[in-house]
Amino acid sequence: MLNTVIELANNISHFFAEYASTIILFGPIILFVLVAFNDVTQKKHTIKRNFPVIGLARYVLEFIGPELRQYLFHDERSDRPIPRYLRTWVYANSKKQLSTVAFGSKKDMDKPGTMLIRHSAFPVNSSEDDVEHRVIIGTKRRQPYSASLFNISAMSYGALGKNAISALSHGAKMGGFYHNTGEGGVSRYHYEGGADLVLQIGTAKFGVRHKNGDFDEAKFMELAANDQIKMFEIKLSQGAKPGKGGVLPKVKINEAIAEARGIEMGSDIISPPGHKEWNDVRGMLEWVNELQEKGGKPVGIKLCLGRKGFIRDLIDEIKTSGMHPDYIAVDGAEGATGAAPLAHTDYLGYPLKDALMYVDNALREAGLRDDIKIIASGKIITGADLAIIIALGADLCQGGRGFMLSIGCIHALKCNTNFCPAGVATHDPWLERGLVVEEKIPRVANYQNAVIKEFNSMLHACGYTKPTDLRRSDVMKVVDYHKIVTMDELVPQPPKQACAQDKVLS
Repeated sequence: MLNTVIELANNISHFFAEYASTIILFGPIILFVLVAFNDVTQKKHTIKRNFPVIGLARYVLEFIGPELRQYLFHDERSDRPIPRYLRTWVYANSKKQLSTVAFGSKKDMDKPGTMLIRHSAFPVNSSEDDVEHRVIIGTKRRQPYSASLFNISAMSYGALGKNAISALSHGAKMGGFYHNTGEGGVSRYHYEGGADLVLQIGTAKFGVRHKNGDFDEAKFMELAANDQIKMFEIKLSQGAKPGKGGVLPKVKINEAIAEARGIEMGSDIISPPGHKEWNDVRGMLEWVNELQEKGGKPVGIKLCLGRKGFIRDLIDEIKTSGMHPDYIAVDGAEGATGAAPLAHTDYLGYPLKDALMYVDNALREAGLRDDIKIIASGKIITGADLAIIIALGADLCQGGRGFMLSIGCIHALKCNTNFCPAGVATHDPWLERGLVVEEKIPRVANYQNAVIKEFNSMLHACGYTKPTDLRRSDVMKVVDYHKIVTMDELVPQPPKQACAQDKVLS
């Protein structure tokens, strides 16, 4: 058998050696004719049918177009959704490399829509830019939580691969900030790093459900007793696809995902658009209150603002019943996800800044601002972003894409294909192996520390020492060329009012 294989290989080698010049001369011609014949006779693609062979170039360029634009044609500030200069800043700080810029700003500071921060003539003389400010959430619970100003927002195991989740969890532990599990439940890889966790409960009740999808109170109580899980978050909607549940294809469900979500392998899992445990604000508050009492830990709600009337109804019910979430996580319509319909991504929901200011104002006017914290998420990348969002009304923030960049995301925009070349948003074993957890852990912590450090630097430049000193009047917006106003002029920030229902809420 071996001799036969060797003889065949020798014959093939002699053939190519004897006819090499003929193959080189006529091979491309024969290939050209075959491709042209196929293009002319096929019926699916008009361009190739009308322009055989040459039409292929159109499809090749379309296929590699995103990479060409990203690396060759987009400038540092025009690429979307995260421009290159921000990606570069994250990469540099996650590796503790030089992140300063030379020769002045490239930002169009007089372009309408631009936001700037008003610094003080008397900045704080402080070298303590590494100071970590904390926010206490759920002061009325048996186990309140002290949260960092900047944390990892909801990204499920399933949307991200196991190595990415593990690196984020270890990094959060190293840096002392929380890691939101996303609605996919808490997985072994979330636990692995030992970080503080916020367990998000979505419409499908992943992680706290019976096999039929109903809420499993016993499982919830088991998770509430876990020291790593610090808070629970009821997801009403998310920025990238408000009003729509997700689909988890069966091909993506492995043993670890099934274990984390409490589902069976072998069939697609569809998340409903809404929670079936309630159909109005009162029912939602009763459910939140039940989880607070039984779990003893803070419970919040997450939403992308659609109708302002919901916030008004929520406040009315809070004042009537005395029940309230410990925090509201406001997700901007610019929020991200691995996969979402274009219409939901581009047309539904309020942008973060507008939604944040409305929710903050409504709670202040109702006298509820001290009882209910606000967590903001939606393209918060740098310490300057953090400063602006806190000045507009948030108590703390969480980000997703910045942390993805810190562990190697290259902005390939392949999150929805399972072909993430950086091994972040994929379950392909070959691609995942490229993301070495041990190498990425310190980068997660370094990035978060850089955001906090830059935030403190901005805080001190404004003349303040505490995040709560920041106000909307500290943020300017260019509304037209040569016309700049403070955000407080555009959307006045009322003072916190004393609640008329203090006895009810106490």
